[in-house]
Amino acid sequence: MTLTMAFRRLALSAALVLCVAAPLGAQTRPAPRRGADPVPSRGMSAVGISAGFALPAADDLDPGFALAVNFEHYFSRRVSLRGQVGGAWEDIEGHSFQGTVKPMSFTGNVVYNWEGGAVHPYVTGGLGYYRFRYLEASLYSADNHFGGNLGGGVEFFMSRRDTITAEVLAHLVSGYAQGRALYESPMYWTILFGYKKYWR
Repeated sequence: MTLTMAFRRLALSAALVLCVAAPLGAQTRPAPRRGADPVPSRGMSAVGISAGFALPAADDLDPGFALAVNFEHYFSRRVSLRGQVGGAWEDIEGHSFQGTVKPMSFTGNVVYNWEGGAVHPYVTGGLGYYRFRYLEASLYSADNHFGGNLGGGVEFFMSRRDTITAEVLAHLVSGYAQGRALYESPMYWTILFGYKKYWR
């Protein structure tokens, strides 16, 4: 087994364990002050930042680093709309040159969460614009794609308005990643861990 395959299996296994086990660790959150709205609730907003791993579907790209920032607005306690800007860095392998593929994503998602005390599991899906930037043997190029994403995660409430987040997303980008070389697939996964702040 190659190092790349081992890394992918380890990261996906960790994500699966996290998503399955998180609801089992649910605790009772401190009760809100009398008259205070629950969190989240209708009309609330949140901002978050997260970092983690990018796992490309193409065998000629190596796993790398991923980063994302997002803004979210709640239309009810359970349903929100989220805008996210993300970036990933994937090294090229198996070609006659070295380089990096750097996809950027600009996505809009619907998010549905469940109440679980201090732990809120959620699922999400949406559409987006993906810009792939290539550095191949000192040559720069780029191409653009439309795509979608599906996934889910959990929020761990540290206080009424501060959470730690963990999320797995599949970025479903169609066509081919085309730089100097033609790569097998532009699809990739992200496994992200971060911080989120609510306010009204």
